[in-house]
Amino acid sequence: MGDIGDFGKYGLLRALCGEDLPLGVVWYLVPDEGGDGNGAHVGYLDPTPTNLRRFKACDPLLYDALREIVHNGTRSVRSIRERAVLPSDTVFYEEPLSFDGMPGIGEAATRARLEHRKAWVRDALVVTEGRAIVFADPDNGLESGTPRHHRKGPKFAYYDELAPYAQRGQSLVIYHHLHRNYSTREQVRERLSHIRERLDVAFALVYKRGTLRAFFVVPSEGHWRMLSERARRLVEGWWSQHFVLVGLEEV
Repeated sequence: MGDIGDFGKYGLLRALCGEDLPLGVVWYLVPDEGGDGNGAHVGYLDPTPTNLRRFKACDPLLYDALREIVHNGTRSVRSIRERAVLPSDTVFYEEPLSFDGMPGIGEAATRARLEHRKAWVRDALVVTEGRAIVFADPDNGLESGTPRHHRKGPKFAYYDELAPYAQRGQSLVIYHHLHRNYSTREQVRERLSHIRERLDVAFALVYKRGTLRAFFVVPSEGHWRMLSERARRLVEGWWSQHFVLVGLEEV
């Protein structure tokens, strides 16, 4: 928590949301597996002239808040909520999504895991009711072939679990981890095609710092103009050093 990826994530959400577009955050919290280096990339918080110009200038309040969280050793989703890193009226769904302790073999085990996950999805929908924008933050991003009841299933968001948000008029922002097997632009455009088929029209903001990642924005009809304009402003200002806008020109 508080690494360079989080700086981009929270900066993006702060740029898109506000009093007119209240936010709900659905954390896909999974047990800490350790040893993967998550959260290690915090050198951007060293107050060097380069870092202050390259990062702090994008969002000074966010930069200082994350620097304090990292410096104090309080790197948790709770700190993000309590330090008001996101707008003060943001609601958070913080129930872990895990199959720890549940049987993993056999039809009965599969059914139990699927029911457990369905209940988690239902509760997330309840908590985020009435929010204009819902941010889905799975570790790995959108579904990529892993069965949702698999032990790694909690690391993914599935289209049919996200569809109810769009169906009730909410906009979505979805985190997705990119890989290096083929070009970033190809991956993003392929995902945009899937999202448009399964959810609605969408565009992407690709964050260029740390590991490759994209944030897919699926605006509701009523939010389209505001979100598209805010996304354009983001990539025209200080954040232009870090984000690339993809797909908006096609819709």
